[in-house]
Amino acid sequence: MSFKDLIKNAIFEEEPQQAHPAQPAASGARPSRPIAAAMPTATASMPVSAGSTTPLRSGGADSGRDNEFYGRLLKQTDFSAVPDLSKIETYAAPLADVIPDKSLRYKAAMATAKSQSGLTKAAIMKGFDSLMATLESASASFSQQTDEISKNEIDGKAGQIADLNASIAEKQKEIADMQQQARAMQTQADTSRARLQQARATFQSAYERRKSEIDQQRKEFETLLQ
Repeated sequence: MSFKDLIKNAIFEEEPQQAHPAQPAASGARPSRPIAAAMPTATASMPVSAGSTTPLRSGGADSGRDNEFYGRLLKQTDFSAVPDLSKIETYAAPLADVIPDKSLRYKAAMATAKSQSGLTKAAIMKGFDSLMATLESASASFSQQTDEISKNEIDGKAGQIADLNASIAEKQKEIADMQQQARAMQTQADTSRARLQQARATFQSAYERRKSEIDQQRKEFETLLQ
């Protein structure tokens, strides 16, 4: 899995993927002992190795992803990828049971490697420089890919978010306008209802008045025409 895939998983996945357990070594095979783990504490006569592996955080929500990133870096900077580091390990591994002391074992391995293949301390140190260069390159690649993902996958949504917010604001304005129209129409309706009621009352009064007048005139004509 590439760094880009690991980054996307770290950002977009709800649950981190569980790290796959290490595969057991084949039966009968001698386990490889990286120089960083096999070298003793630095002394005046022995150079410091690349350093012991720092234990990963455990128990945290991102520990699975930490393991995935570390596994990726470990694969890219494995000692077997550097010929001189792989060579000293090849000479030291068979001496593990014969010379238990790590310092003496690697000194003996170094002497044998130097006499048989011309391996030097400077070449080993250069091998560590090569590992560090590979690690730095991986770090630069990681930064570039995170920047790319940030631009395309995250920052790229800013325009969509702005459009949605603008649409929301427009809809809210439309709603506010319609609410205002509804209130105005309600006021008009209430006013018209009151005026209609007043008109009914006025008409009824006029009706009763005119009815009374007609009744009185009728009676008056009845009397006149007798």
